[in-house]
Parts: sequence; structure tokens; C-alpha cells
Amino acid sequence: MNLPRIDNKNLHNETHIWIVDLDQWNLSCLEAVQTLPETEAKKAGRFRFETHRNRYIKGHFMLRSLIGMYLDIDFYDQEFHANRYGKPAMQTFHENNSIHFNISNSENIYVCAFREKGEIGIDIERIHDLPDMDQIVERFFSFDEKKVFRSLQEQNRKHTFFRYWTRKEALLKAMGVGLSFPLNQVDVHAENNCSSPVFTKSIGMESLISDLNIFNGFAAAIALEDKHTDYNTRLLYITFDNKISENLPMKNHHNSNIFFGAAETLAFV
Repeated sequence: MNLPRIDNKNLHNETHIWIVDLDQWNLSCLEAVQTLPETEAKKAGRFRFETHRNRYIKGHFMLRSLIGMYLDIDFYDQEFHANRYGKPAMQTFHENNSIHFNISNSENIYVCAFREKGEIGIDIERIHDLPDMDQIVERFFSFDEKKVFRSLQEQNRKHTFFRYWTRKEALLKAMGVGLSFPLNQVDVHAENNCSSPVFTKSIGMESLISDLNIFNGFAAAIALEDKHTDYNTRLLYITFDNKISENLPMKNHHNSNIFFGAAETLAFV
């Protein structure tokens, strides 16, 4: 099971986002699960359906592969530290060997985000019909978010809903509180309902939130602590047998304070 490698893995002033379609990865899950710590192996065994179990194993194996690559260590069987809300982090931070990360998945699409300093949160959701979307908006959106949402034409509401939802989840994950924090107190709307980055301050933490155009049919967002730092973001697509998903987005990112290089594809076999 060869690991992905990149020539420049320096996270100084960079954020790396790794993207993979787990269902394309022909990984031996029976072998991979044996490399994971006991707590994760047991959790994998509790999944009822094989597809969900295999996605869990592949995602966690990939995360540990990438952490090991960045830190030049074997990280497969090491435990994470989790805060009171369940956000995972490194158990220890060495003086010059620290890393912050966050993960998310929606069905078969899995994303891992890494940075050197400052908290980070990422979320991805497949855009789909929601019969109770209006009720969710009423309960979990802020006053300004509801005002923008209600002003939209019907055909634009679904994409806006998932854009706001992924922004909220990414921010709360960066803050380390998850969905325990009241979502209607988190305002992530942008002026004119555009995709520009949003600067916000919640629970004393200043953050920059930006939409990510990762896969067609999915909404995604990333939240980074400290709105004052300009940074580069690299989108790193892992492919198999030189196959590139047909769902890759066609448009580029052009946002202030966030600079995306050309998407890179790396073979992982």
C-alpha cells in the first residue's frame, strides 16, 4: 500500500486539502484495519453495512498515512487526543513538528485539511433535496441568514442552504465545539449571497471561512483561525490508475485572502 507523496510538504503559510473518492480505492480493508489503533478498529467493526465500514477504514488509514508523511513518522497505531466535544488532535506537539488537521466526508468523498499553525475546520456535503429544508432554516439559521435565504428564488435556495450549512460546520469544527454550539448564533452569510470569504468572530476566535469548489454536486467550506493571515491553499486530488473523476469542478477559485494554485493529482495505489 504505497502512500501519496508530494515534493513540497512544507505547511508554512500553506493549507493542504487532500481529496479522494474512497469507492475508487482498491485498498485491502482487512489489512488496513489491522494497522489502526484498537479503538478505531472496534468502531469499524460496528458498522452494519460493508460499504460504510470500508469507507471508514479507508478514510482513517489515509489520514494516518498523510500525518505520517508530514511528520516523517509511523502514525498508524497512535491514538488521537479528543477534546470534550470529540474533535481529534495530535496527542503531543513536538517543538518543530506540529500539525493541525480536520476531516470530513459525504458518502464516498473524503477530505483531509492540514495546516501548521492555528485551528482548522472543513466540511463537505452532497447537495440533495431536503423536504424539511425550510424548517431547518427556521431553527438553525441566524436572523440575517434567514433574511437572505427567504429573498432567494426557489431554484437558488438548495445550493445556498448547503453553502451556509458547510460554512457553519467548518467554523464550529475549527472552534472545536461541533454541533454543541447553537447554530442560529453562528452567522456565515456574505453580502449579496456571494461566495466571497467570510470573516467572523465567535467565542473569541477570529476566523476566515471560504467556500471550496471541490466536486460538482457537493458543497464544501474551510474555516481557518486568524483572519489577518494571507495563505495559499493547495487542492490535492488522489487518483487511482490515472483515473480522474468526472465530478471534478471546471471553474477556478478566485477569492480575496485565499489563493488557490492549480489542482494537483497524485497517484495512490
